[in-house]
Amino acid sequence: MTSSGLRVGTYFLFETAFAAVTLALVGVIVLRKMKLAAFFIYSIVYFVLIWNLPAAWIWNPSGWLAKLGMVDFAGGLVVHGAAAAAGLGIMYALWRGERRAGLTTSPKVPIEISPGWLALGILLLWVGWFGFNPGSVLAFNDEAIVVVLTTFLAAATAMLSTMGTVYLQTRQSPGILYAVNGILMGLIVITPLAGFVSPGSAIILGVVAGPLFVTGERVFGRFGWYTDPVGLLPGHLLGGLFGIVMIAFFAQTAFATGSGFVSLPNGLLFGGGGAAVKQLGIEVLGIIVVMAVIFAISYATVLVIETFAGGIRTDYAASELIRLPGGDRAVEP
Repeated sequence: MTSSGLRVGTYFLFETAFAAVTLALVGVIVLRKMKLAAFFIYSIVYFVLIWNLPAAWIWNPSGWLAKLGMVDFAGGLVVHGAAAAAGLGIMYALWRGERRAGLTTSPKVPIEISPGWLALGILLLWVGWFGFNPGSVLAFNDEAIVVVLTTFLAAATAMLSTMGTVYLQTRQSPGILYAVNGILMGLIVITPLAGFVSPGSAIILGVVAGPLFVTGERVFGRFGWYTDPVGLLPGHLLGGLFGIVMIAFFAQTAFATGSGFVSLPNGLLFGGGGAAVKQLGIEVLGIIVVMAVIFAISYATVLVIETFAGGIRTDYAASELIRLPGGDRAVEP
């Protein structure tokens, strides 16, 4: 960090912002369902352990996955995939309680969406992403400008491809919700690749991101055992892991070198050959390990909190229990 002029305090604040954003992703999926005190205790474990493990394994050059050769430019797995795994752990713990109460589906949390605030929110998020992705170069050089371009192009293209996919399926106006989700999906997909690919590749990835989100939304929507009001699974889980895998296909050494990853081979689409196949294996290994470990820690953490705090579910969650066949209301055992 000294050679690049980056101070320790600056880097600390940068990474702290990453950590805070990931907890926000996890927090929204338990909206009105998990007690605030229980989530506060969970957040301590999250910041100390859940967030730090994948970050230390992948972003620290001394981390064991980093030594194997795994890369994740700005957090496709460290941020989005890991947050989804942590969220899944909480979702499953909540579902256990709902199932014990006799529920067959998880009660949905109603959310009112204001189109104006939604549009403003995604624009602010998009601007913020220009800090996360280009900032992950950790230097103000030519590659940082390229990352600005890849981040913008992937998001803009994904917005168009998402809306186009929805229109082709329904022949109706997609509306602002799909425009917002398209932008977000493009940002998520490009995040692990932004410093390794060309602007042209970013456009291709954005084109693919739209149909990927729409398909993921349909597939994940078939499961009734969890509530996901912010699209954590079709967006952050699917998009983040897809972006990680695409490193082995779209990476170009010429761009990766400017981001400080001089040993990253070209992807399969750019003549990487056996080295790219090996990179694919490393990335997949990292996905499996991180997702499994983070899910297990998150789930175990919630169970411990539930045991010692006398439950984690809010009164709102209990009041929203659906009626069982026969008209009786399900109740906690």
